[in-house]
Amino acid sequence: MSEELYEVAFSGAIIEGADIEQVKAKVGAMFKADAAKLAHLFSGKRVVIKKNIDQATANKYKTALTNAGADCEVKSLSVDAPVVKAETVTAEQPVKVASTTAASDAPTAPQTDPLGISANDITDLNVNIAPVGSDMQDEIKEAVAPDLDLSGLDMAEPGSDLGEIKKGEAPPPPNTDGLKLVDS
Repeated sequence: MSEELYEVAFSGAIIEGADIEQVKAKVGAMFKADAAKLAHLFSGKRVVIKKNIDQATANKYKTALTNAGADCEVKSLSVDAPVVKAETVTAEQPVKVASTTAASDAPTAPQTDPLGISANDITDLNVNIAPVGSDMQDEIKEAVAPDLDLSGLDMAEPGSDLGEIKKGEAPPPPNTDGLKLVDS
């Protein structure tokens, strides 16, 4: 392979100064995670969120998680590459961050793609909700009545016949004199 592959992992650490409840709410909304998945993500154990992705996609994940207040790590899957990690502070429990050599010697393989997200899901994460009562439309354009020539049309008087087809007399029933029933 000519392109280097990366993985994005999260250990429950948050960025210094961030509120843990707000971070949990943002990460939960980002990944559409329920309480059980959030508890697993913020348990302090290292969880691989996405694996075998290119550097641009890994950076998108890191940016989205950092904007939410979560501190994640982007690690190259090549043997000699260092782990890219920011300074962190945890709110509930201390998270032990292993060095790159200790992480590669771990006996259990990390869980990959636990939340089922893809890079396409992360591009629209920075959205805001307008306050109640805000105008949702930027500009209101006045409707212009079309210029129609209706001079060739006229209306019938109320109660007049509009040319509906009147039912005629019912046709006579068919002649069945030549038919007979046979028992079999």
